[in-house]
Amino acid sequence: MRGVKCISFALWINILSVMTAENDFSLELTPSNPVIHVGEDLELTCRVSGCPFNVTFIWKATLDEFLGGEIKNEQNVSRLLIRNISVKHSNKVVCKATCPMKPSGREKTANIQMFSFPEDPIVPKIKSLTANQTQKLTCTVHNIYPPERFQVEWLRGNTVLHKDRLQVEHLDHVQNYSFVYNYTPSVDDLGKNISCKATMNLSLVKQERTTTAEYGPGTITVSSNNALVKIGEPLEIACHADGNPKPTISWWKLENKPELQSHNHTLIINNASWSQAGWYQCNASNGAGSQQARIKVIVVGPPNIPRIQLSHEEEPKEGESISIFCSSDGRPAKLKLYRQSQTIATGDPDKSAVLLNITSVQTTDAGIYICEAINEFGFERSTINITVQAQEDIRSKVDLL
Repeated sequence: MRGVKCISFALWINILSVMTAENDFSLELTPSNPVIHVGEDLELTCRVSGCPFNVTFIWKATLDEFLGGEIKNEQNVSRLLIRNISVKHSNKVVCKATCPMKPSGREKTANIQMFSFPEDPIVPKIKSLTANQTQKLTCTVHNIYPPERFQVEWLRGNTVLHKDRLQVEHLDHVQNYSFVYNYTPSVDDLGKNISCKATMNLSLVKQERTTTAEYGPGTITVSSNNALVKIGEPLEIACHADGNPKPTISWWKLENKPELQSHNHTLIINNASWSQAGWYQCNASNGAGSQQARIKVIVVGPPNIPRIQLSHEEEPKEGESISIFCSSDGRPAKLKLYRQSQTIATGDPDKSAVLLNITSVQTTDAGIYICEAINEFGFERSTINITVQAQEDIRSKVDLL
């Protein structure tokens, strides 16, 4: 009986030892949930503890999918290196470990999430974006996987204009996609960049790439349609253009041969002269396009000194017909022709001349005649002294002969 008891006790100790060793036998697989970009290398490590013997490792893919890779085993560690991983590889990899003298093995599964999003979105150059005019925008992304996790947003500044998601079934390859959006800018959008933002939303990783579109000047504005400046005074005219990259601005004076005036946004005339009147053009340009706007500069001031002329080169004789001509050129003015503070003729403001005809001049018509040009900025005068030869003087000269 004593011997039987000893054998039973030894057997129990042995069973307990096996059970304890079984519980100590464990396996760890790292990383267990890797997220990896297509084309990169992935190394999985399977490590066993609680087994004093050489462990037998088996790597396999679920559902008989392609595994591939290089396996390197040590006593209680096995490593699987998958080079240049692709979507053709299995997304579930199982490591199974068996320890001698152990009744059962251990296994763990790594859930691999593969994705492809290698480049920024491509947005072709846009010639212009003009308020209230519809423009077709295109955003292209290359080598995308998985498509069901991908979306594109169009933004103007920080405001989301439109979202696109791919409505496709699960694919086993990377693919290119293009997204088209018909966009009508508003006046409030001007000055804000437009961007295509692409996002890959994975369970553990979110990757974003944004491309800001290059677009040429579509809306160009100057401070007013017409600029009025008084002679001798300064004038500034600002020119602004929407575009990306920021357009360069140049000002030109439009004459027979255009002359460059400035490379700044603001055209500055420090001391306006008559020669600076005329049409000016603002040119806005960048790598995507160009745009122009014109403005007329009007220089105002007192009228030019008028001219007063008599139709006769010699002294007119009493009874002859004469004409007195008053004219002013270059600047708008109202003309008046008068003698001895009494207005004789007044010109039309739209015309630059006044004509006074005297059909039978008399000595009483002799005197100083004044031609006056007047506008809101001042006046100028010219005079002429007209004498008339009387008939008695003419007869006296004839008698003397």
